[in-house]
Amino acid sequence: MLTKDQHCLESILEAIDRIMEYTSGIKSADDLNNDYRNFDATMMNFVVIGEMIDKISDEFKKKHSEIEWVKSKDSGI
Repeated sequence: MLTKDQHCLESILEAIDRIMEYTSGIKSADDLNNDYRNFDATMMNFVVIGEMIDKISDEFKKKHSEIEWVKSKDSGI
């Protein structure tokens, strides 16, 4: 059984994989903006990343302080 932090990290990795899949054929920001379905799907996965970062325990975040958790959450990455 996964711990809460493991579940959050798995969800973040899945969201990153989806973002990579949705944007694999995109050549520019304009291309993404003009493809509203891929844009919406991509942005929703950035929201998922931010929500999962919020749910990761403070203990885990302190143990892995090399990651800029607040900056990552605020930018969605």
